[in-house]
Amino acid sequence: MKNSSPMPRQDVTALIVSARIRKGIKWSAVAKKVGQSKEWVTAACLGQMQMTKKQAQTVGKLFGLPNEAVLLLQQVPFKGSFAG
Repeated sequence: MKNSSPMPRQDVTALIVSARIRKGIKWSAVAKKVGQSKEWVTAACLGQMQMTKKQAQTVGKLFGLPNEAVLLLQQVPFKGSFAG
């Protein structure tokens, strides 16, 4: 049976961080492909900024993300205190 629960945003961050390390991708290289500063791209990939569809698709291709992760990159992030 397929799990129908949505992917948590933290899982997208974990996928990006893992793929970046595994593939040896530098934030500056991602920034160049996305067309934003290294700081903006890093924050967006780590869940603090909202990407456009084109930006999210670019990041998805670079890191080999599933479609659900690409969609989550386009959502307004939750900022502030994290429950924990």
